Amino acid sequence: MSGANLRSDRGCAQNDEVDEETERELAEVSAIAKRVLNRRKANDADEAEIRRRLPALRAKGIGPADLERAVHSVFVQGTISRWTKDAAPQS
Repeated sequence: MSGANLRSDRGCAQNDEVDEETERELAEVSAIAKRVLNRRKANDADEAEIRRRLPALRAKGIGPADLERAVHSVFVQGTISRWTKDAAPQS
């Protein structure tokens, strides 16, 4: 995902009122947004790792409700049950 670089063009009429303080604030907002995007990427990777491990835990007899509690409801019981139904021990 690319981000826009905001540059004021003093020769452009609509940018006449963009001052240094505003430019600084835009740079700060841009930095905050980059942190958000980086955390989202990290969260996506962590969620994928949880999901990858769920079938093995289910195969060891841990039920969907217990798995939901273990992952602090990042994924809910019904979803875990559907994803791991093939790994569940046969009764």
